[in-house]
Amino acid sequence: METTLWGTFLRGGWIMWPLLIFSIVSWTIIFERIVFFLTFRPKLKNLADSLSQSVRAGDLAAARQICHSQRPELSELFLGAIDNKRPRELSERTVERSRLRLMGYLKKNLWILGTIGSASPFVGLLGTVVGIIRAFHDMAEKGAGGFTVVAAGISEALIATGAGLIVAIVALLTYNIFINAANQTLSGMKLTLDELLDLSHDKSVTQA
Repeated sequence: METTLWGTFLRGGWIMWPLLIFSIVSWTIIFERIVFFLTFRPKLKNLADSLSQSVRAGDLAAARQICHSQRPELSELFLGAIDNKRPRELSERTVERSRLRLMGYLKKNLWILGTIGSASPFVGLLGTVVGIIRAFHDMAEKGAGGFTVVAAGISEALIATGAGLIVAIVALLTYNIFINAANQTLSGMKLTLDELLDLSHDKSVTQA
């Protein structure tokens, strides 16, 4: 009997194929989100620092120039915060809407990870049931019991269960890590935006 990874995969039965698809989708999202957070968060911090310096100096024109050079979702977010030509309440509502859109951007596709993490154990359990059914079918067909008769079915059941748990563990761990990273980013952004709103609507700030 093959002891290679591929041989083990095949012994897990047909249920291994949906689990393989789940795994590929999970790792695709994981790598994309890792690259995203490693590049986006430092860029966001640098942008916030640059805007704070410009607004503190009373140079709203320079702050707007910085905003216009950014991605649309960031440009809209920060422009709303430094727009002191409108009442503060209106600016706050604009910023909040932009912040909600940014939340969707930060949590993009994470619902898929959560779904895979929740569903994979049940898919593995289905493989377990299929394997046990096969084991009993082999017993009935051969009219005898014993480990050699049920080994194939039991092996299929255990492999499917293990695979489902592995996929679920990876998906749920990374889902929680990314959700935490997104929430921390949003919390930091709220503090920064509140500060920009205070600075830009302060009477001491020179109108640009």
